[in-house]
Amino acid sequence: MVSITTRFPVSSQALQCHSFQHIYFGPFDLSGRKFLNVSCLHGCSEAVLSLDTGYRASVTLVHKGCWTGPSTGQMQSNHHALPPDYSVVRGCATDLCNSDLLNHDAIPNLSPAPNPPTLSGTECYACVGIHPADCTPEKSRRVQCHQDQSVCFQGNGQMTVGNLSVPVYIRTCHRPSCTVMGTTSPWTNIDLQGSCCEGSLCNTDSVTQSFTSTSANACPRALHVTALLLMVPLLVGTLGGPLGLSS
Repeated sequence: MVSITTRFPVSSQALQCHSFQHIYFGPFDLSGRKFLNVSCLHGCSEAVLSLDTGYRASVTLVHKGCWTGPSTGQMQSNHHALPPDYSVVRGCATDLCNSDLLNHDAIPNLSPAPNPPTLSGTECYACVGIHPADCTPEKSRRVQCHQDQSVCFQGNGQMTVGNLSVPVYIRTCHRPSCTVMGTTSPWTNIDLQGSCCEGSLCNTDSVTQSFTSTSANACPRALHVTALLLMVPLLVGTLGGPLGLSS
């Protein structure tokens, strides 16, 4: 677990900042896009959050606007979280400075091929979306799980940056521990609940159900978890570049 304390340089006067927010279901590219501009009292911000199945399906939230929240804060990160996610948050204190995060290169590949390229023998449904209908078993892909992932997962939650929050629904492969641990931050988070099951294609339950927290060893055929899943590298004006933390 890594703990980092960060300070944001608060502007002494109102700034002009780009304003934009959108949800993408794949790579994004904002090059050449004209943004609306807004007046901000405390500085500008931009953020990219992405939640991935680990099997080439993702939901990505892009947000630009005024800096909100505390000027200082602490983030705590665990590099072994599943499902894989990544977030980058950048704050700055000059006019129209929130223009650095413009394409999918701002985040790493969250669906890398396993190395070595071996499989566990388990097959699961994989999908991720912002509506329950996006993630029914009928609309999901059937994927062969990586070697260290021998159970199936299904869950729901929220992706949040500032005052913007969107629901997420997901099915994918998971490790037998069925635990999800990640980064907490005052500015950004992905809050996910879910359950795991043993057996190929077993993750067919409703993704809209309420999931409860249970010990992973208490019920080996249906391992329940409640998880806070985040990955928030943070750039503040004096750091000179985003600090990348990936799961």
